[in-house]
Amino acid sequence: MASFLYNIGTLAVYVFILTSMFLTGLMVTISELFAPVHNKRVLTLSLFANFIAVPLLALILIAVIPMNPELAAGLLLVSVAAGAPSTAKVAQFTGGNIALSVSLTIIMTIVTIVLMPFLLPFILEGAQANPLYVTANLAVMILIPIILGILVKSRSEPLAARLRPLMDWVSNISIAVIFLTFGLIFLARIRDIVSTSSGALAVFVAIVFTLGALGIAYLLGGLAKESRNDLAFGTGFRNATAALVVVFASFTNVQNDAFLMVLMVTIFAIIIVTILAGIIFKKRMDAEKKAKGSGA
Repeated sequence: MASFLYNIGTLAVYVFILTSMFLTGLMVTISELFAPVHNKRVLTLSLFANFIAVPLLALILIAVIPMNPELAAGLLLVSVAAGAPSTAKVAQFTGGNIALSVSLTIIMTIVTIVLMPFLLPFILEGAQANPLYVTANLAVMILIPIILGILVKSRSEPLAARLRPLMDWVSNISIAVIFLTFGLIFLARIRDIVSTSSGALAVFVAIVFTLGALGIAYLLGGLAKESRNDLAFGTGFRNATAALVVVFASFTNVQNDAFLMVLMVTIFAIIIVTILAGIIFKKRMDAEKKAKGSGA
């Protein structure tokens, strides 16, 4: 049963990556993609937070908390994997700048694809990781769907408008399947996972890492207050899709501690970001009701 759930979950991972990346491309034109370049402060802060501050946080955690090489590799992978496709949805709920979030997501994803293969030999020393093979996988699974989506939107907005709900539905269903299948496997093994030193560490480190990434980006966002929440959520929400592509391309057996760490960071990032986004959304709704009431 566990093997069946694992195979279904793995298939859902690939479907989610392809559809979510294509959907991300469908949300922005070529001119809109480079809009953040004009806002150099936000772009610089986002690059600094995602590719310097967060990886530095991961290195500090690895130095302070003893963990095996696979757990450390998984943490380093998610620390350099920026551009989570769900950032735009968070911006929608929190009243953020959706266009800016999508553009930054794509730019961070492209930087991740370019940067990650160069760092791979240092991150995955114990894996049979071929940087060129990993680069090809990242390009096929992430970059090409994004480019196709951008081209579709740039050439035909009506077609893009029809495809967006479908891709959104498929990506939502696939991520639900991912968390259902791997969640069941995780729950079935939760006692074994938490009882082991690596499992308990993965849970603890994932929570500390996510809170730390959100906090660092939020503090940096003080230099660009109009984009503070977008920067915080865009940084705290790591690109698990890119990290999973690397894990799947680098390990013959992906049921290892590197995969466990990526999964733990993803799960707790979703939980923490959902709670924070929900609080902000409720405040927005309350403020709107109060404004309507006073206007009446």
